Amino acid sequence: MRRAAILALLVVALAVMAGCGNQAAPQYDAGVAMPQEAPVAAMPEMERDVTGAGGAQQGGAGAQSAAVDARKMIYTADIGIQVKDPATAMQQVEDLAVGAGGYTSQSQLYQYSGDLMRGMVVIRVPAESYGDTLARIRALGSRVLNESSNASDVTAEYTDLEAQLRNLEAAERELQVMLTEVREKPNAKPGDILEVYNALTQKRGEIEQVKGRLNYLANQVGFSTISVDLVPDRVTAPVVDEGWQPLVTIKNAFRALINIAQGLIDLLINLVIVVLPVLLLVILPIVLVIWLIRRWRRGRRSQAQATPPAAESDS
Repeated sequence: MRRAAILALLVVALAVMAGCGNQAAPQYDAGVAMPQEAPVAAMPEMERDVTGAGGAQQGGAGAQSAAVDARKMIYTADIGIQVKDPATAMQQVEDLAVGAGGYTSQSQLYQYSGDLMRGMVVIRVPAESYGDTLARIRALGSRVLNESSNASDVTAEYTDLEAQLRNLEAAERELQVMLTEVREKPNAKPGDILEVYNALTQKRGEIEQVKGRLNYLANQVGFSTISVDLVPDRVTAPVVDEGWQPLVTIKNAFRALINIAQGLIDLLINLVIVVLPVLLLVILPIVLVIWLIRRWRRGRRSQAQATPPAAESDS
């Protein structure tokens, strides 16, 4: 009996110990698992931090790109190309301008050397089409003789003008309020009203000047200017002009001879009808006066010869 009781107590003790071990094991496993799960829970935060840093970098790059896009640049170019036919090349350049959304500002075609023609055309194209249009113009000629480009940054001037415009408009509003208050005063003087009105008119004039300059800069920034010099290629020039006509030259020579003969005959007719009578009217009185003088002298000589001297008659 005692052995059976002792065995029963041992079994109970073993069972209790087994139960305690089973309960401690989950606690130990959970404690071990926690350090493994902590980094997993922290991963999204790290990813969010990395994403936020990348977003900041992208935002900085976007700000820089926006700053570059906000710059006000004026692009101009002068280019000289050698072409076979300047007239055809001029039309091609004008078509390029229209195709890019621009227009032709100036064009000229004039005689260069002999029968060769030379052209000059100035086009305005949108700033975003400046480089592409310049490349297409280069491709029109057999070679590029000269080229120069210029980019002017007018961002500072543009920003300063915008600030001036805001200040001037604010001053204009203040003057308008002041003018209204002066007019509403019971004892308002015409001189005070006129003084405020003159100041308001001056501000409006300054505003118009600033707006005009801003509009000019906006036009120059929005449309780039390209001046193209179209030089003819002497190698491709014809040896003989296609329009040469010898018979026409002979006719022109005969026409010139006839014109010269007609001119000489017209001169002779004018001499006979106009010059000769005038000469007669001028010469006849002179001849008559000379004839009278000579006749008077002859009469004096005849009288002197007919009358003897007084000394001989006294003797």
